[in-house]
Amino acid sequence: MGKRGRRRRKENTRQDDEQDDVDLILRHVSRQFPHDVARALLGAAGPIEPLGWVDTQVTGRRRRLDRALAVKVGGERRLLHAEWTLAMSEEIPFRVFEYHCLTALAVADEARASEGAPARQPTPIDSVVVVLSGREAPWPTHGAYRTSSPDEPFSGVQFRIEAVYQRTVAELAARGSPFWLIFTPLAADADRSKLNQVIEELRACSGERQFGELGAAMVALAEADTRERGLADVVKSLLPREVVMQNSIYREGKAAGLKEGLEKGLEKGLEKGLALLAHQVERRLGRPLSAAERSRLHERLHAEGPEKVGDVVLDLSAADLSMWLTATAS
Repeated sequence: MGKRGRRRRKENTRQDDEQDDVDLILRHVSRQFPHDVARALLGAAGPIEPLGWVDTQVTGRRRRLDRALAVKVGGERRLLHAEWTLAMSEEIPFRVFEYHCLTALAVADEARASEGAPARQPTPIDSVVVVLSGREAPWPTHGAYRTSSPDEPFSGVQFRIEAVYQRTVAELAARGSPFWLIFTPLAADADRSKLNQVIEELRACSGERQFGELGAAMVALAEADTRERGLADVVKSLLPREVVMQNSIYREGKAAGLKEGLEKGLEKGLEKGLALLAHQVERRLGRPLSAAERSRLHERLHAEGPEKVGDVVLDLSAADLSMWLTATAS
């Protein structure tokens, strides 16, 4: 492989790592604000009631899917799939199509298992692609992956496009949620003065622990800004040092570290993966693990696998994580 090919591969690896970071951070933080995520991304005018995040399993297909958010809109149950991406690449429409189809199959499998047949009225699945960087020209409100012939009625999957980096700071703040404030370093008109106001607002409407997590997420998103406006340094200078340092929790726990590390640890005898996982748990709990807790963690890693255990470690509060360690592995 020539120098150009090696540079391209290195660049692709860096971009993949950044995408992994963003996926992990937004997946973790968004689960704390299900109503705010649904309200902004569904675009529904009526009342929205979050029903919780659901694990989707495709029976017999050996394909585990990410969680979707179940919501009730106007008395109707829906599933919301949010795809967070640094850039609208050519593969995104197919990825949404694939997720949509596999989710529909999973829902049908679950209905067949409980009722003996798929539901006559399928659960609607709404997909939204949240784009964090890219072109300056405005994006259309919707994208699509078409499987039908051009001269036939449309068949395939359509999805909404939310180009959050083309929003203004005021537009993001108007959503009235601490969750959407973390995207303001990506906003089209972001500057030091506006970010200072946002961080003060974030501090005022969040508890200490939540402010730390949201601030760390804001740092990571600012670092992902491709416009090179230097706003990552601005955000770091406006946040307390301990919050900036908390961003390392995400770095250490990203997919290439926690989950991939756990998988490699399993291949080599589990020791390395278990040590990495134990370190993450201790960071979340703020204390060392007891011998009994380490043993239970080992059992859960064997019983449930690195992906599910990794999600638990990143998603649960410290109190819930402590309780999870004392529960019997399923």
